[in-house]
Amino acid sequence: MKWVDSRGFEVEALVVGNQPCLRVSRGRQYVAYYPDVAELSRHLDLTDLVVTAE
Repeated sequence: MKWVDSRGFEVEALVVGNQPCLRVSRGRQYVAYYPDVAELSRHLDLTDLVVTAE
């Protein structure tokens, strides 16, 4: 599943090395990986995220 905010950041839930994580990208560039929603919320406004069609 993917979400996008008004500034163009995309958040994608995935599994890396058997561990779930949240990957943030903007355009074709990966910005960061976060281990959980709490950590992600320190950097992005979660209320600004909307689900995108894949």
